Amino acid sequence: MNKDLFLKISLLMILIVIFVLAVIGVNSYYRISNQIFRLSPSQVNQILPTSTSSCQKISSCKLNPGDILIRRYITSRTWLMNKLAHPYFTHSAMYLGDDQIVEAVGTEQKPENDIQIAKLSTSDWLNEDMNDWVIIRPRNITPKISIVMSNLKTIAADPEYLFGFSQNGRKRAACADLIFNQLSENGVIKTLNVPGIITPDYLFSLASKNSDFEIVGYDIPIEK
Repeated sequence: MNKDLFLKISLLMILIVIFVLAVIGVNSYYRISNQIFRLSPSQVNQILPTSTSSCQKISSCKLNPGDILIRRYITSRTWLMNKLAHPYFTHSAMYLGDDQIVEAVGTEQKPENDIQIAKLSTSDWLNEDMNDWVIIRPRNITPKISIVMSNLKTIAADPEYLFGFSQNGRKRAACADLIFNQLSENGVIKTLNVPGIITPDYLFSLASKNSDFEIVGYDIPIEK
């Protein structure tokens, strides 16, 4: 085999491999995308109550332990997810009381900080440009919510728990399924046909349809 023929065959093989990998990548993207529950801006606005929010900033809202904070806020962490998955909301957290929230923030330099308890007053939830949020409050289910919050604190303190989608019993959690899994496992929320990937959109939609929750504050633009 001469050198030119060898190079041509090698180049052809490389192109075939690239093509196969591209097909696999596209198929994987669409398979994952189909598991993602997402809402459009109009759907979000249809869910919101017609009455005016009782507070215009999260800092002025009187939060109760167990309140679920959900937002749309594009950061360096959420930019790629927003472009690829196109959700409305991009992050969620639960308020624990005493100025503390628990959240799965993402992949940190120290893995034990992927899921953490933080001070709300010094977090980016109170940034001046964070203007797209909603607060959902549990109703009359204090004992169950107390268990949920206790479990979330335990998860946040467990260095083996890392940021990521739950799978095969591994200690992984993203921001929305961190909260949803505890609500579901402790009987606060009961639902069928749960999507493969739990998003803040799904958490918001599910809670809005459940009479055990109420929207107590929000600031959502009418149009995006």
